[in-house]
Amino acid sequence: MKEIEEISVFDLDQFVTEVTEVLGFQRAPVFRGQASADWKLLPLLLRENLSESEFETWADLAASLMIQFKREAAGEMPRLPETELEWQAVAQHHGLPTRFSSWSRNALVALWFATEETETETPGVVWRLLPGDRNFVVSQDYEQLPERSRVYFPVGGDASMRSQQACFLSHPLPEENAIPESFEDTFALGDENLHAARIIIPHESKAHFRKKLAVMGVDRRSLFPGLSGLCGQIRDRITAHTDSYEWAFSG
Repeated sequence: MKEIEEISVFDLDQFVTEVTEVLGFQRAPVFRGQASADWKLLPLLLRENLSESEFETWADLAASLMIQFKREAAGEMPRLPETELEWQAVAQHHGLPTRFSSWSRNALVALWFATEETETETPGVVWRLLPGDRNFVVSQDYEQLPERSRVYFPVGGDASMRSQQACFLSHPLPEENAIPESFEDTFALGDENLHAARIIIPHESKAHFRKKLAVMGVDRRSLFPGLSGLCGQIRDRITAHTDSYEWAFSG
């Protein structure tokens, strides 16, 4: 049975040592940040409560959401996606429940999301996937959604997708109305040539990481270009004040 590696880091130097270089053609590591290490790795679609909807199967729910998105979002886009994969990526990035989970080619982007605060004081986590072969990456001319877990790198995307160096992991749909299995569940029994790790960010280290990331230009405004990012950045300054500069020179 395959196991997911777990690593705890307490400062940026430790984190950087866990950032793996490109391993070859279509074998680049990808990263995902989650504000709570307790959250299961599931796409938004499979976090929905199917029994409270009017749909009997996950496939019906997924198809209906995308049909409505395509019909109503076209007027908001400067360029329409050309493939089903592109449609899914754009929809997921902007919050529609899809079979995709959001990842990044940039480990620092994932770290920013992992250091967000939650209602409970929980550690964050950066997921790291290392594809063992290039077949784990969906080719750009592959227009159908893969039935198994695969990474997709979008061709274009809007400014925020480019800023976040966004990519996406497809998740298989459960049969009919079956209870969804998380990535952790399927990874243990999978035969993919894939290495997975969870890099744990202790709750007490989150503020330290956020300050270091801001100095490096990884902040809300850089990841969310436009007025929404600017307003969020200004709001973040409410709690970013300090009475001394001791933190700036501490380890």
